[in-house]
Amino acid sequence: MLTLKKNFFFIMAITFLVGNIPLFSVCAEISSNGAVTASTDKLEYHPGEVIRIFFTNNLHESVFSHIRSLTPVFCIQHIEKKNTNEHWDKLSAQCRFPDCTYEIDAPGEIKPGESETLEWKPLVFTDGTTTAVLPEPGVYRLVISYEDYQKSKWQSVSTNTFTINSGRKK
Repeated sequence: MLTLKKNFFFIMAITFLVGNIPLFSVCAEISSNGAVTASTDKLEYHPGEVIRIFFTNNLHESVFSHIRSLTPVFCIQHIEKKNTNEHWDKLSAQCRFPDCTYEIDAPGEIKPGESETLEWKPLVFTDGTTTAVLPEPGVYRLVISYEDYQKSKWQSVSTNTFTINSGRKK
């Protein structure tokens, strides 16, 4: 428990000093998940801009995720967009069966204290079909999947919220 508290305060201090990971998202991820975090490199993006996702394992045992594989985009379980009722709508991050079939690489091991980064070009697959479009302007988060050490249960962690603006990249 003391180690978890030390890690929490260390992450908060680094977040504050570096300033590119929002403090509120780190706090939310630690309290909601215990020790696996996922965050984006920024809070706002332009349409089509690449989004960097940082996945960190602060557990005392390894986890496994597609983020550390030859097919890292499959770590994204789904995309969530906040609707006008302040609820989250699920959107597809990949084309789904029967419209598409894939050969997906095995998930890779992420040891305690290790991180992995994914550069994701944001696309939403309409109803899981082959039609892919850029996400509309709005507030989003990504749900990243990983498997526990015993490879017995898939779990997920949400990134912090981020905004995709309506303007073009300057």
